[in-house]
Amino acid sequence: MKKFAGIMIAALCTFSLTACGSKEPSLEEVEKSIEEGNVTVEDALEKGWVTQEWVDEYNEERVVPAADKMTANAIGDFSTTTLLGEEFTKEDISPVTFFAFMDSSDKDAQAFYDGLTSAYEGVKKNGGEIVVCNKNGEETSMFEDTPFPVLEYNDSLKKATENYKDMIEGMPNVGVWYVGEAFYSAWNAKVESESLITDAEAYKNIWDERNSSTDDGNEGTAAAAVMG
Repeated sequence: MKKFAGIMIAALCTFSLTACGSKEPSLEEVEKSIEEGNVTVEDALEKGWVTQEWVDEYNEERVVPAADKMTANAIGDFSTTTLLGEEFTKEDISPVTFFAFMDSSDKDAQAFYDGLTSAYEGVKKNGGEIVVCNKNGEETSMFEDTPFPVLEYNDSLKKATENYKDMIEGMPNVGVWYVGEAFYSAWNAKVESESLITDAEAYKNIWDERNSSTDDGNEGTAAAAVMG
């Protein structure tokens, strides 16, 4: 409960400071908002809340090898169904996917969904996919002509993502990039189509580089075994 309260305070802090414009947030407040996915590092830099030097230090301190991050943030196996009644499991998720959790009855849900659909072709072109999990099974009309899978937020999926319950259930509409088998990026409470398209390419490159490194390592091991 305390964690959820912290998330909401960070979000409200970000929105209120943006609206008022008369008071700049402290570095502690900025860093908290970045960690909770309510503002990006780029946004904070553009608004003048942080300096480029701060950004460089922040990024350097938080560099985590891709393989380690994918392991640490991996979600569990699950089995659910799409709105069409088709089975959907973790194995059906593409390795680079924007995974969104939506409350279709929320007042901002349509704008969030429109952002996803507008970006979809560009995301696919750049090697990514989009999956939506509908947290409100009673309201599905928004998704009648959906171009991507819309899943039921059932007990199996809830258990697989329980480490992120506060974020998933604490915000009506929120999304995160899934890379490999893990939720990899910061969480986003709003969707900007162009950014989503650009992000797809970036995370596809991360995935390809990780696979390339793994393949090179396997080849090296095999070569060593042959030489031995």
